[in-house]
Amino acid sequence: HAPTEDYRFLHEAAVIEYKGTLFASWYNNQKTELHGRCPIRSRRSHDGGKTWSEAEVIADCEDGRILYCPPVYGISDGKLYMLVNEMVGADLIHALDLFVYEEESGKFRMLWSRPIPFKLNTNVLALPNGKLILSGRVAELDGFPNTPALLISDNGRIDADWRLIRIAENGDLPNGKRLIHPEMSALLDGERILMFGRNDENCVPYLYISEDSGENWSSMLAHDIPYSNSKIYSGRLTNGCSYLICNILPGRGRLAILFTEPYTCRFTKGFFLQDGASFKDYKGNQWSYPVAHEADGKLYIIYTATKDAFGQECRGALLSVVPTDLALHE
Repeated sequence: HAPTEDYRFLHEAAVIEYKGTLFASWYNNQKTELHGRCPIRSRRSHDGGKTWSEAEVIADCEDGRILYCPPVYGISDGKLYMLVNEMVGADLIHALDLFVYEEESGKFRMLWSRPIPFKLNTNVLALPNGKLILSGRVAELDGFPNTPALLISDNGRIDADWRLIRIAENGDLPNGKRLIHPEMSALLDGERILMFGRNDENCVPYLYISEDSGENWSSMLAHDIPYSNSKIYSGRLTNGCSYLICNILPGRGRLAILFTEPYTCRFTKGFFLQDGASFKDYKGNQWSYPVAHEADGKLYIIYTATKDAFGQECRGALLSVVPTDLALHE
């Protein structure tokens, strides 16, 4: 999908399956990233991503005083929820908004808006202990979030209170450099959580580890997965294999998916989703900001596709559908 002339910028998608329907959402802008009017829009697919409904607006501020970004989904108590950030400037977090999907009307309705300066990254994850977590980063209210963090729902309800835990003290590195947009993505292994972050000013991929369901965290650790300065997305498939979707250095021209052996955290295989400067009639040069959801033996992956159109940047979205049994093959 390429944006319309009214909205030439489409970015940071989210996807989930709910009662047989794929829900996808993202934020739009008329020209560029996070300046002026930035509504959250959504489409649905009833046939596994082959066709999609017309775009609908979930949240909007027409004069651009409040920006919206990014959407994430979650399911609890049999209901579908969407959370989005309100911002007063690019990545200056003003509030956390919660919407619930009402099947009778087929619409999302806002439940609450709270002054929580937490930048969302990935969909809600359920822990083995029944609690829920949201991965992201935190700042002072209306400030720039540069500290890795997570939110925990202790009673396992999305519409309840969320408790903030800082994964790191701040976004500073020992050598005086800073983390760059520390977008976090969690991989669950029982009570153990591996929290991956996009690389830093030294171009070093890093992660944090919690052994107690997110209550306490290790110091920053390095690893040898060579992903670059873009959002990453991780999760575990029903066949026991975990996956990590990321850009492989250098830059954002190559987007890969890596798999572990079943029920381990050892990444041993993978392949490129995109490796080059074009895809069919979409003449892109960057593929980034992936999100994924598993359903019916397939992993549905939506990511931002960037191209130059008449000398101007234009960002749209692509959907890749990956059979999950590929994780079990050489």
